[in-house]
Amino acid sequence: MTLRHTFLSLVAAVAFTATAAAQTVQIPYDRLADRIVTALQVSKGERVLLRYDPTTLGPLEPLVREKLTAKGAVVKTLNYGPAENFQKTIDETDIYIWLPVANSATTPVEQRQALAKWLDDGKGRQIHFHWNGGTQDRDGRAGTHSAEFDKIYVDALDIDYAKLSRDQDKVIAKLRSGEVRVTTPGGTDIRFTVGDRPFNKQDGDASKARMAHAKVRVDREIELPSGVIRVAPIETSANGVLVVPKARLLENAVATGIRLEFTNGKVVKATAQTGQKDLEAYLASSPALTSFRELGLGFNPKLVAKKDSAFLPYYGYGDAVVRLALGDNTEVGGAVRGGGSRWLFFDDTTITVGADKIVENGRLTAAYK
Repeated sequence: MTLRHTFLSLVAAVAFTATAAAQTVQIPYDRLADRIVTALQVSKGERVLLRYDPTTLGPLEPLVREKLTAKGAVVKTLNYGPAENFQKTIDETDIYIWLPVANSATTPVEQRQALAKWLDDGKGRQIHFHWNGGTQDRDGRAGTHSAEFDKIYVDALDIDYAKLSRDQDKVIAKLRSGEVRVTTPGGTDIRFTVGDRPFNKQDGDASKARMAHAKVRVDREIELPSGVIRVAPIETSANGVLVVPKARLLENAVATGIRLEFTNGKVVKATAQTGQKDLEAYLASSPALTSFRELGLGFNPKLVAKKDSAFLPYYGYGDAVVRLALGDNTEVGGAVRGGGSRWLFFDDTTITVGADKIVENGRLTAAYK
C-alpha cells in the first residue's frame, strides 16, 4: 500500500462511528488533534508518519496532519496493513503516530520489529493514540469498547499534566526506598524491590527534549491518554502469590481461581480451580511467562471505571489501577527474555513500602495525590 491520503478518509469523515455500536458521544476531534500536537512539540522540518484506519476515528487524521503541517512538520499518511519498503519509510521518519485502528493485528509483526529497533537505536519517537484498543479486561485481554469509554477518554485528555508528573515522581521515590508489597482482598500478596531500575513515566510529554533522557524503549512511546508509571523490579526479588479470578488463555480457553506462587521471580507453582491443564499449557507456551515482568501504577484521575464495569479504561492508566505482569520485559529495562508477556490488572490493591501506604483499597492515598 502506498503512502497516501485515500478517498476512504473523505468518506469516513462524512459517515463515521467511533465504535461498532451506535455513537452516542460527540467526539471533539479538534481537541484530540490539539492534544497530540501539543504533546509532540514538533520542530520545523521534522518528518511525521501517521498510521491511519479510515474506519476508526477517521476524521482525526486530516486534523492532525493539518495542525502538524502548520507547525512546520513534514507529514505523510500510511494506512495500516502491509506496506511496500516499510524499512525505508521508517528510516526517513522522525515521529511515528499510531492513530486508532479497528484491529491492532493489522500491523504486521515485521513492521513492529522494525519499529522496535528504530526506537532502540534512538532514531525517533512515537505517540500511541490507541483509543478503542486500550479498553481492557482485568485479565489483560481486550475488552469491549463503547461510547461510555469514548467519553471517559475525551475527559482524560484534559488533566493537570504538571501535577501528574509531580505525583508520579513522589511515588517513584517512595517505591525506590524499600521493599514493595502489593496485596488484594482476593489473596494476591507479592513483594519485590525496584533498586535502580529505570521508571517509565507516561506524563504526556512526547517532545524531542524529553527523548534525550530516554532510558528504555517505552520512554519513546508516549501514550495518550496519559497516567501510568512502569518499572521492571529486580526479578529475583519477587516473592509471593498472584491470585487471578479468571483469565482467557490459549485459543480463549478459560481458567478460574488462578494462583501463581513466585520464588525469586519465578513461578514455582501454578494452580487453578478450573482449567488447570489450560493454565499449564499457557505458561508453557513461552519460556518467559513463568517470570515476573513488571509493576505498573496508574494516576490519571479521570480514567476510572465504575465499580461494576466489566472493563478498565485505557490499559489501566487510571487512579491506582495496578498492572502486575508476566514475561519478557525488554521494553521496560528488565532482564527477562523470551518474547511472551501477559498483563494482569487489579483495581483493588493496597501497596505499601515499609509503613507507608501508597495505595489503599484501590485508591491512591492522600499523601501521594
